[in-house]
Amino acid sequence: MKSKVTNKFVLIGIPNCGKSTIGKRAAEKLQIPFYDTDLLAYERLNLNNPAELFLYRNLMRVMEEHRKLEAELAELKGPAIIEVYPESVLTQLDTKVMKKLGTIIHVKRDLKTMLEEAKKKKRRLVLQNMTTGQEINMQAETIRLYAEEFQHFEKLADLSLDNDGTEDEAVEKLVDMIKQQ
Repeated sequence: MKSKVTNKFVLIGIPNCGKSTIGKRAAEKLQIPFYDTDLLAYERLNLNNPAELFLYRNLMRVMEEHRKLEAELAELKGPAIIEVYPESVLTQLDTKVMKKLGTIIHVKRDLKTMLEEAKKKKRRLVLQNMTTGQEINMQAETIRLYAEEFQHFEKLADLSLDNDGTEDEAVEKLVDMIKQQ
């Protein structure tokens, strides 16, 4: 059965809000492609170790690769769900490309819930503050920093999806939202 969806949908939101998880499942349900620009960029740059991303030169390379990917995906014909790099929302150049990509959906989730989930994850990048000796959970720190940029996500989005229920509920909301467009 061929999908009736004809547009591209771009998922934005702070890390750990569910973009990849619900985007991938919704794309499967709708029988359309799903593109995770983080994974695609890391593959193209052969970055396998998350700690490598925190090197300035690699971060700049990743951001540039995201720009290239977003431009390429904008040229693709047909429907898709595309998850973009959160930093893309913060630069004017990237937001112009995103608007060309398709309908932008801000995936929102309760910050407290996201932080609790980040702390529970077994595989997490942890650094140590050299001055205080305190452990820094980089995933939780990233979530906290992006939460400060929440208004940029809201301003850019065409639609918003609250992801405070179950994963299944969020997938159904996204599928329904896409079908209505």
